[in-house]
Amino acid sequence: MKNHWRILQKDSRKLSDKSFYSRTFRQTLTPREVVQKTLELSDELRYYYDLYQLLLFHFQEKRATEFFELIDDNTSMVNPTFKTVFKTFMKYKIYIMNALHYPYSNAKLEAANKLIKDIKRQAFGFRKLQKL
Repeated sequence: MKNHWRILQKDSRKLSDKSFYSRTFRQTLTPREVVQKTLELSDELRYYYDLYQLLLFHFQEKRATEFFELIDDNTSMVNPTFKTVFKTFMKYKIYIMNALHYPYSNAKLEAANKLIKDIKRQAFGFRKLQKL
């Protein structure tokens, strides 16, 4: 799990078919095969993986009602960590629904701010540029 946690967090529809050597399984596998082998180890892990993938699918497809119905249906059956996450989702339900409903985003503004901060960080310590 320690070496492959990123693969488990990816969207299952976007997993690569490119093989790589897995030190954990000591063989060459694709990310799909790694997920299958990992999920075979635990039914509980399979349940949470499937739940996560469903939530991710509904969120990416902007299906707010199905997203929150899935949360309501599974809140009583999940472990305390998931319950905390689900409570947070329910607390901000109005905002999440607005984000899924409207096409507006501040992503471009945040990208510009990040670029400015990166330039400032790289230029730290320089007083001024001198002409050659």
